[in-house]
Amino acid sequence: MGYGTLIPNPGELRKKSWMMVVRPEIKFIFADVFKFDGPVTVETSREEVPKWDSLQHIALVTAIEQQFGLSLTLDEMVEIRSVKDICNVLDRHGV
Repeated sequence: MGYGTLIPNPGELRKKSWMMVVRPEIKFIFADVFKFDGPVTVETSREEVPKWDSLQHIALVTAIEQQFGLSLTLDEMVEIRSVKDICNVLDRHGV
């Protein structure tokens, strides 16, 4: 067994890190955009957030873009249906 199997790949660490803890920025965005005071986990989805409708989805995308200095594609905007999806998009952007 070589050392490479003992040391995790940094990209894998980043992917797994969001599985445990949701970034404070994302929690703030949910509180601000949706006035959501429930727990925000990677499993939090549209179905659990009462005010997450089509109009607020645009506000969510705008807040993500502003907070992280990104410009999301239309496909990425449509892809976002949960906190996990947001984390995946941010990961692809290297944020």
